[in-house]
Parts: sequence; C-alpha cells; structure tokens
Amino acid sequence: MSATLTPRRPGQRPRSGLPGRALLLAACAAALVVPASAGARSPATLARSRFLMGTSLTIEAVLPAPEQAFEAAFDEVARLEDVMSNWRDGSEIARLNRTAARAPFRCSRDLLAGVEAAIGWAEATQGAFDPTVEPLVRRFRLRGPEGRLPGVTTAGEGDDGPGPEGAPGDEPPVGWGHVRLDRATSTVSFDAPGVGIDFGGIGKGIALDAAARVLADRGVRAALLDFGGQVLAMGPAPDGEGWRIGIADPADRERVEAAVRVRDASVATSGNGERARRTSAGPVGHILDPALRKPARFTGSLTVLAPNATSADALSTALFVMGPVRGARWAEERGLAALYLWQGADGTLHRRATPPFEVLARGERRGGGAGRGSAVPQRGRP
Repeated sequence: MSATLTPRRPGQRPRSGLPGRALLLAACAAALVVPASAGARSPATLARSRFLMGTSLTIEAVLPAPEQAFEAAFDEVARLEDVMSNWRDGSEIARLNRTAARAPFRCSRDLLAGVEAAIGWAEATQGAFDPTVEPLVRRFRLRGPEGRLPGVTTAGEGDDGPGPEGAPGDEPPVGWGHVRLDRATSTVSFDAPGVGIDFGGIGKGIALDAAARVLADRGVRAALLDFGGQVLAMGPAPDGEGWRIGIADPADRERVEAAVRVRDASVATSGNGERARRTSAGPVGHILDPALRKPARFTGSLTVLAPNATSADALSTALFVMGPVRGARWAEERGLAALYLWQGADGTLHRRATPPFEVLARGERRGGGAGRGSAVPQRGRP
C-alpha cells in the first residue's frame, strides 16, 4: 500500500510538550524500509474521502473497518475546522484573534491544546515555525483572490494601502512571545493590538492526529490517512509491512524522486508553489518566514518524518523556512529523516537529505516499485 506526498518574551509560556531526541529517532525507526511492489488499492482495504479544510482527506483502512468509523473521523476534522480555521469569521480562533488583545479569551480544550502545541514548536524551532504570522497573512492578503506585497501596485490601483495591522511600512506584531497562555483559567491573551494566531502550519497535523484517534476508538487497527500532502500511517499495511510513501519531484508531480516505508508515523511535505498568489511583482508564497516577515525564500520542497502528524506538520513548515543548508543541519542534529529537493538555475534537480532519510530511501530503492500515491507540497488550509 502506498501514497505519494507532494508540495506543501516575556510572560508565561506553556511547556512545549515536544518529542525528545529519543522519540524523534524512534520516528525514523518507525519508517520501515522493506521491499514492496506497486499496485492498485488492495481488496483488503476500504477507502473513503471527504473535502475538508480546503482539500481532500482520504482514509484507507485495513479491513475489517466499520463504515461509521470513517464518518466519525471526517466529522471530527470538520468539528476542528470550526475551531482552528482562520478562513471562517465565526471560528473560535477568529474570535480569539479579534478579542485577545483587549481581554483574555477563554478557550475550548481543543483550542487551548492547539495554541499550546503551536507555541511549543515555536520555542523548539527558535521561531522558524511561528503561529503568530497571522498579521503577515493579512498583510499579504493570502486568503484573498490575489496575494500582494506591501507597496506593490496592480493594474488600475494605487498603493496597496494599510492592512488591518497598520500603515504601510509599520512592522506587524509577529512573534510567539506576544502570546500569553494561562492553563489555570484556560485563557489566551495578546500583549499588543494586531497580534494573531494562524494554524496554517500545524492545523492539518492536529486534525490528522484527532482523526486517527477516532478511528482507533472505533476499532480500526491500521490505516493510511492522506490529507492534501501530508500522510499519517496507523499500524502496518495489509502485507504486514510499512505503508509505502513516494516523494514527488517538485517540478514534476508525476515523477517519484524517493520513497520510504512508514508505520505509526507521519510524513509531511511543504512547498511554496502549490498555493502561491500571483502579483505584479511575481508569486507570493504562502509559507512565511517570521524573521524576514516575508514569504520564505526557498523554492523547492521539504519532506520530513515525525512520530505524529502534529509534529510533522510543524516541522515541515520550520525546516522549509530554514532552507536546505541550515534546515538539513538542524534536522540531522535531532536525528530527523528529512529531504530537500529543488531545481537549479539550469533545471537540474538537486537534493539534500539527512543520514536517517538516506538510510530509509536506500532500503526502499532496493525494494523497488513506484508506489500508488505520492507526497507533494501540502494543499488546503485549516
């Protein structure tokens, strides 16, 4: 069974709750490198899909798998979309963003856990992943029909003008240090007007982990969840081995550049081309560099493995922002399996992988087979 991923302070701070080095190494060990042949979906599995968070979530479960388990998992993701989606004015995170600078906002258990996880990963990555890029998302109008760079004009218009965060040239309030989380009261507050939280770099991972818990609670023992560029493998594939995950060439999504086998782990791929907005100055990528306060400069794709989908989602964003030199070194120091792919000026495909990823991919090359799906830069939004 297989799939292909394509590109995708001051004050109190919550404990990160992050996986330690041992767990990250275990994630790499969980990616089983075994021979496998490509082929169509096995009759030993049942698959269902639903459009959620702006993309398709497909669940392929090893039989027996009750039909109601699929619906319950989809319903759980839909419920979390109402909690975490910045695309919905009535969502809980939208309400928090509107009011938390004026008074502490009392959060549901799901929202509080999501904010805590996001802030924890901001700490762990030294801000390469930062959920407080929401003011930049608004400034670049990445949720509108056309993204824009500040000061860039479009046909028939003057200057872009001020966004919600202030006049052109003002520094938007970005930085996880602006967030105050109080577990005792289940509240979140901001220390400055204009601060906002965006779950775009972690929300799908949170939703995948929640869907997997629902499936497990309803008797599903093994499944592959594919959510617009991120995969979560529960247990083994029908053949008893890992689920085969192909990683696509960022310039040719039909070409599988590498493959790994995973079980009880998640694989996420990030790229800035899938959802880039077109402007008079060129495309505006949706993955933002919090330090530069601009779209990340790397133009290829980044794939990473982690023990759960929340971690993989946040890590794929952070490592993409770091770029292949700093990011590969950072990942290697932590025992992470990660792969960067990008095109050179001459069109040649370049790659940089950490040693754990090379071990996994080398074993899968011996196994052969193109696989049934692939990992592409992530699509959709929470």
